[in-house]
Amino acid sequence: MVAITRLRPAEAISVDSAVIAALFRAHGPVMAEDMLMDHVAELTDRIGFLEDASQRSGLTSALVRAGADLESLGARAARIGLTSLANALAATAEAAATDNLSALPALWDRVKRIGDQSLVMLWDMPHLRM
Repeated sequence: MVAITRLRPAEAISVDSAVIAALFRAHGPVMAEDMLMDHVAELTDRIGFLEDASQRSGLTSALVRAGADLESLGARAARIGLTSLANALAATAEAAATDNLSALPALWDRVKRIGDQSLVMLWDMPHLRM
């Protein structure tokens, strides 16, 4: 019998704990955690909305139209220390802005993969009550 394993790309995920620690120092634990959750909810909702739009109208056309939104999402991710997600969103925004249609599907898959893994890393941080 042969065992077949489905391989999935794995990436190193960077979460800048210094940014998160600075939020906690500046705003206190309850407010900082609320801010993080607001940012996470907004990121999740808007990435989900873009995914839905890409299913309806085609991935490349939806992402090309959403270039400014991708940049905004990248900035939001950077504000809460989700470095890998911010970089992936910036690369996707750049590909959308330059009409690099061959790169967009791979970059978008990377955004979704990194987004999921980044959220798991946030949930696993010991000082958060999420």
